[in-house]
This record gives sequence, C-alpha cells and structure tokens, in this order.
Amino acid sequence: MKEHLTPRLLDRFVENTAEALPDAPAFVPDCDSLGKAWKQAGLRPGDLVLLCLPNGRELLHQFFGVLMAGAVPALLAPSTPVARLREIADTMGARAIGMLRNISAHFAAAEHCRIGVLHVAVLAATPDPAANPGEVVLLTSGTSGFASGCVFDFESILLNGQRHSASIGVRQDDTVLVNLPLYFSFALSAQVLASLVRGNKLVISGPPFQAAEFDRTIGAFGITIASLTPVIIYKLLCQEGGMHRSLTLPRIVSVGGDFLDPQLVRMLINARSGKEVYLTYGLTQAGPRVSTLAAHAAPESRYSSVGLPLEGTQVELRPTNDSTGLQQLFVTSSTVMKRTIGRIEGRTQNSLVAANTVATGDAFRMDSEGYLFFLGRLSDFISREGEKISLAAVRRVAAQIPHVTQAKTRVFTRDDGSDEYDLELFVAETALHNGVPFDASATLNRLLKRSEWPRNIDVKPAMAANQERYK
Repeated sequence: MKEHLTPRLLDRFVENTAEALPDAPAFVPDCDSLGKAWKQAGLRPGDLVLLCLPNGRELLHQFFGVLMAGAVPALLAPSTPVARLREIADTMGARAIGMLRNISAHFAAAEHCRIGVLHVAVLAATPDPAANPGEVVLLTSGTSGFASGCVFDFESILLNGQRHSASIGVRQDDTVLVNLPLYFSFALSAQVLASLVRGNKLVISGPPFQAAEFDRTIGAFGITIASLTPVIIYKLLCQEGGMHRSLTLPRIVSVGGDFLDPQLVRMLINARSGKEVYLTYGLTQAGPRVSTLAAHAAPESRYSSVGLPLEGTQVELRPTNDSTGLQQLFVTSSTVMKRTIGRIEGRTQNSLVAANTVATGDAFRMDSEGYLFFLGRLSDFISREGEKISLAAVRRVAAQIPHVTQAKTRVFTRDDGSDEYDLELFVAETALHNGVPFDASATLNRLLKRSEWPRNIDVKPAMAANQERYK
C-alpha cells in the first residue's frame, strides 16, 4: 500500500479529479490531515471504518484518509438504513462509522466526533482489529447477503484496475467519467483507482443517472471514456427521446454490471459508428474485473460474449455435478479476495476454494477460442424432468407483461427431490382496481414454453414488492 499512497499519487488525485456535481463542497481537507484526524479518533491499525457518502471528492479523500491512518475503509451507500448499518458494523466488527448526517442519536453508546464534514461514531473496540493495515473491504452484492464483504490488499485492487484499463486501451491523456456509485467495486477499482495510477483526468458525477446531466457532462468536460450499465444503455438507446448524441462522443464506452442483450450491443455499436465498445464481466470476489470483449471488433456471433480473461487471470469451467448439467466458472488470479468478512448468505460454499481461486457461482460456456459466454447465476437455474429452466429469463419475460412492475421467483424442492418454483408478479395498483381481473396467462403463453411454467402465479400490488426478502 505505501508504495502507491505516495505524495505523487495523492497529488494526482487533487490535480486530476473534478466534480460535475452542483452541490460539491468548495473545500475538502487534504488526505494527510484526514489521516491524522482518524488516528486521533482512536483507531488502531487494521480497524474497519464504514464510510457512507455520496459520490464526490469528499468520499475519496476520506477513503484515502482512513488508509493513511492505517485503518481499513469500506464504502456503503449513503442511503443505508441505520438499522442495517448497525448490523453490518456488528457482523464485521467495525470500529467506526462516518456519514454526512448526524447519527449520534442512533449510536448513543458510541463516542462521537467530526472528521472533515463527516459525523463519526466511534464504536467499542473489538478484541482484535477486523483486518490488517493496507487492506480494503469491498462489500458484495445481494447474492451474498447485505452484511458480507471481501477483504483485499489495496495493492491487488490497484493491479486489477490497471489490468482492466489495459484491456480497454485507456491512455494517459484520457478523461474518465465516473457516474456509477463509488461503493460499487467496478467504479472504485476499474475507474477511480486505475485512473489515478495511470494519470488520467477523473470527472465524478451521479448517481442517480439523468440523461440530460450525462449529456451536459460529456460535452462540458470532454469525456473520452464512459462506463455504463445495461439499464443506462437501454435508457439512452430506447428511451429518453431516442439515442443521445452524447453516447457517440466518448472514444470508449464500456459496459459492466450485468448482461447486455445482443440486440442492444448491435444498436450501440451501430450508433457509435465504429468507435470502441467493450463488454466486461466481473464480480467483487475476483477483485473485481475478470474479462473483456472488444465488441466493436467482434463478429455478431460474439455479441453475447463477455470476452477473454484479463492479463494474469486464468479461468476454468467445472461441472456442477447436478441435474442441470451446467458448468461453473472458476477464476484464478493474484487479485482475487484474501478472505470474506461478515455474514455470507445465499451461497452454498465459501467462494474462495483455493489459494487465489474463487468459485463465481455463475454458469458459463466457452467457445473453442476461449471466449466466455455468461449463462446466468447457478442459483437461477433449476432442472425439471431433465430440462434446464433459467429463472432469470422467466423473471425477465414476466416483467414485460403490461402493468407488471417486478417479477420474483421462489424455488422449493418437492418430496421426490425435484425442483419447482412459484412466480410472483407485482402489479401496478391501477391495474388491480379497474374492475377487470388481472390475467398474465395470455402473455406467458406466448413467451414461455409449457415446461417452463411455474407451479403457481401469485399477483400482488406493487407496493408489496419491497417487503419481500427473496428474489
């Protein structure tokens, strides 16, 4: 860590980072001062600090400040409910929580102080620090539960970001836009930290994503690299009045976070008239980026691929040894997580199956030239009478039904050991109160095979969706 947390790296952060945010603070304390302040708060080397801030330079200053104090930062969404914060802190053994809002009433037993603009609750010390100096904790997605994370050496996070940057051809004179949440490992590692090491100019924006603000930022700051999610790509190509010209301006557009439909890949490539488009795949446990496809240079048959592994990354497909007949992707690299932290839920085994090797929990296939094709989460597949059923595809199809705001599946095992599932549809209240019974059967008949039909279809008002704990 110390090799990279040099004055030059932090100078680059101050010199090369701008904000496209209307409420950006006029002054942010330097990282060295913040590091001293965190030490004065009583942190021990390796103590875990939960930082709940919106995107901006302040978040990154605090992130580096915690590292310079010898402590271990973990970034969370600024909207994280206090009850969930308390559970994460207890489960992971955190020593401090920093937020923009005053949380003293919610952590009455803690000591409280101000560090920069943050309200900080310093919690009772655990017998031993949760981690070690020079480490970083990246929280995982909902697939592992909301109180789980992965521990990395800061050096490996930097290395993974640099490998990703090399795979999409980032140059030192590029200007990189970050409008994805910085508490996502993709934005932190592959965009922010990689850009600082490479010496790029960094422009920090949203979330939330707004097409008009995206257009303004692209033009005002001369953005040459933008990384977007499939949801944003869909908005820009198919909604918001049609394709935005700003989508054609950056030299590079990369896509990550989820699978991008091949039809949208084709539309994006055509809209950009030969400019570079990269599709990427990764997961937090792998540090986080795994593979990249140069879609603009690929045949259409590979538009559904996530490409080839990054330099220094080896992949292997292993049979799942169950009735689905699928193969799981295993990733080996010096940049995968060192260990997990917190409470792991929703996974049947520890992802770290060997030194530097993680089991992704994702089903893949690989063509003869080594290109990877994502099939879905293993937990999203069941086998019924010898036929594989993708529950992710069922949910996607069901969500296309008029008035359906969300679709969820619940898997269970019959007495004979076979898999089965129920489908729940959350429907806009207006459609439930117009006097006509809501019926999804006609649409599902067109879109699903009979072998894919759920055992039961339950219809609920949309307002109930957030109360459900499964997906």
